[in-house]
Amino acid sequence: MKMIGGLRMNLINCKECGKVFASAGTKICPDCRRSEEEQFELVKEYLWDNPNSTVPAVSEATGVEEKMIIKFIKEDRLQSEGLDIDYTLKCKSCGKEIESGIYCENCRNKLVSDFNTKEEKKEKKKDKGKKSDKMFISDRFKRD
Repeated sequence: MKMIGGLRMNLINCKECGKVFASAGTKICPDCRRSEEEQFELVKEYLWDNPNSTVPAVSEATGVEEKMIIKFIKEDRLQSEGLDIDYTLKCKSCGKEIESGIYCENCRNKLVSDFNTKEEKKEKKKDKGKKSDKMFISDRFKRD
């Protein structure tokens, strides 16, 4: 692990091309990311001019693979509204059909709520630890 500009960087292999690169949390290298952005722009422009297209039609017209178009939908970068997909996106947690992303709104809200609850518990533990440290230090001063 290496520190660059205050960020922890791991050397990993790009998930797409296999090239080794310094990652700050991403799984694909800058070159593949740039290529992915170009593909996204192609799809977006095509859909702007051709709403209600099918995924195969978009893929054929733009040269972008169907799985990449589905990835854009899962990443919440494209909405399945206005795109006739023959692929059903389902919530990763409960299995409910969704239009984009990987979680439905209910599961997303629950995850956020659970995360906030865990953070509150951590803060309470920290506060308890600080109080006991203060008591220990003050007890020591009383002894002297």
